[in-house]
Amino acid sequence: MISTHSKEHAKPADRQDLRKRFIKRFASDPDVIQNSADIAQLELIDTDQRFPCHSPSEALALASDAFPKDVAISYLPTGSATDKPIHWSYREYQQEVNRAANLFHSLGLKSDQSVVLMLPNVPQCLFGLWGAQIAGIAAPINPYLEVEHIASIAQSANAKILVTLAPEEPGGAALYEKAVKTQAITTQIEHIIVVGHSRQENCLMWDQETKKQPADTLIFKRSISGLEIASYFHTGGTTGAPKLAQHTHRKQIINVCQMQLTGPRGNGNNEYVDRDVILCTLPLFHVNAAFVTSLNAILGAGHVIIAGPNGFRNQQLIHDFWRLIEQYKVTFFAAVPTIYATLLEQPIGDVDTSSLLNCGCGAAPMPVSLLDRFAQTTGADIMEGYGMTETIAAATTHYFFGDRKIGSVGLRLPYQNIKIAKVDDTGQITSDCALNEVGIIFHNGASTFPGYKQVEANIGAWSDGEWFNSGDMGRIDKDGYLWLVGRSKDLIIRGGHNIDPLITEDALASHPAVEIAAAVGRPDTHAGEVPVAYVQLLDGASVTEEALKNFAREHVSERAAAPVEVIICDALPVTAVGKIFKPTLRKKAIASAFNNALLAHCPDIKFAINVVDDKRLGTRVTLRCLNHTPSEDLHLNVNQALQDFAQSWELQ
Repeated sequence: MISTHSKEHAKPADRQDLRKRFIKRFASDPDVIQNSADIAQLELIDTDQRFPCHSPSEALALASDAFPKDVAISYLPTGSATDKPIHWSYREYQQEVNRAANLFHSLGLKSDQSVVLMLPNVPQCLFGLWGAQIAGIAAPINPYLEVEHIASIAQSANAKILVTLAPEEPGGAALYEKAVKTQAITTQIEHIIVVGHSRQENCLMWDQETKKQPADTLIFKRSISGLEIASYFHTGGTTGAPKLAQHTHRKQIINVCQMQLTGPRGNGNNEYVDRDVILCTLPLFHVNAAFVTSLNAILGAGHVIIAGPNGFRNQQLIHDFWRLIEQYKVTFFAAVPTIYATLLEQPIGDVDTSSLLNCGCGAAPMPVSLLDRFAQTTGADIMEGYGMTETIAAATTHYFFGDRKIGSVGLRLPYQNIKIAKVDDTGQITSDCALNEVGIIFHNGASTFPGYKQVEANIGAWSDGEWFNSGDMGRIDKDGYLWLVGRSKDLIIRGGHNIDPLITEDALASHPAVEIAAAVGRPDTHAGEVPVAYVQLLDGASVTEEALKNFAREHVSERAAAPVEVIICDALPVTAVGKIFKPTLRKKAIASAFNNALLAHCPDIKFAINVVDDKRLGTRVTLRCLNHTPSEDLHLNVNQALQDFAQSWELQ
């Protein structure tokens, strides 16, 4: 058990000494960690001995005691290189977290209740995240979700307090309106706290209320077990009810320690850089920014720069990005493929990017051509990894001292187990796959989450009670590297042949005019599905769809993956963290297939086609005739056109 009250710690001599408080080295350890054999050698020491820290709050206390005056957080209010940053030292960081915890406790928060954090990227996200975990449970929420989803998450999370922007702040009006509606829908939210000054009577102001609270001590006593739930992070979910992944205090800290073992200090020294400077641009409601960026920095008393409230949604940040890297001597940042492609469109000129040690990408597979362009342009490698909310953040990565296998997502993290298996119709493992055999990716290990908050969400999610079914497909090679094939639902099944959409996407992404590409299956009455691709071009680039289709046909590694059609889009749909959102593209492809079939059978009739996801019926298509009155003859014609499609449809 660990106490949330401040402890007396012997001050470490330097950052290397501080890091030893989180990761212990032993005589049996390999000199550097490069491969699967080194991982196995590390694992001779169990996690209790290897990782002595038990929670993020304990980690922050250690860093604050060791380097109280060092800058912990800098905030750029507009994400511009000309911003005057607002700084918080490690002592001030600890004080703000204490104040937040004290405020939440004073408002009646209990250890099994949560604080919903519905905020853009502002420092109060971090103060609230760690403060809520001390007083109760943190529940960060994507503020761009619909009210119904936000209310559903808040209800499932047993939320008592909701923190959002004041309506008078830029972008705050919409968020505050959602907060008020969420409070009206749910039954247990008692307090709304707003960041910024507000004239609203039915809310509390963050600055005003936290300043009333003690900064150097907690007003309550709570002993926290590392096994207790620290936070609820919701899964992707821009459609359907998001699931709440439960994170424990201990698993959060272990996952970040696992990442540290694979990085430039995996050999236990600081020869590459003494102090991390991490640019935070991804949303703080997501595990990448919360852990890969923010908690990771704490372990070495590093410096996190929050690049404005809107991150990469802000064009000013995109424009100034490389200047910020030079100005603050940034050593690391993480992004997704769509963002990396956009950043490479910005002229770097004579900007010095030599401070960058490496960069992270784990949200989606990265085209090989994009990896090469980035390394050639900046001198830094993108270390592809793989993880999910259900593994806290990361599960695999390329090791700083290990071999790079471009196209793979690296080796498993130490103490994190991954296997590839075949499953039955219920998702249960029937047999393990051989090396290089494609199957479902299962997780089990020190940072695999204990389960979803909603009991029903766990049904079918686990095999043998301990292996989590990710729903992702992949293979593991003889050296232990994981190669993603995609989500099982993303596979394109053409005439019984499983097609990895990455084959199509990588071929198109290698075209000099293409910024990013996404391939999905379009229904086909003969083959079941055929691949179609949606592409976004580089600014100023010009190419025809037919030329891209021919290019892809010449460059795909297997003939069946050649797209039957390429569609150029102004912008591909993305999630709040910048992942390409394929459900939208799949719906477009279904609508296109239905439209083509209807044109062939009913050329004079115009239809409005709507594709929806139905929990009971699956994908369903509704048709509305625009220039004819529905009749029995019309229905017969439509039925003749669509009878061979697997999707259900309805003529309204």
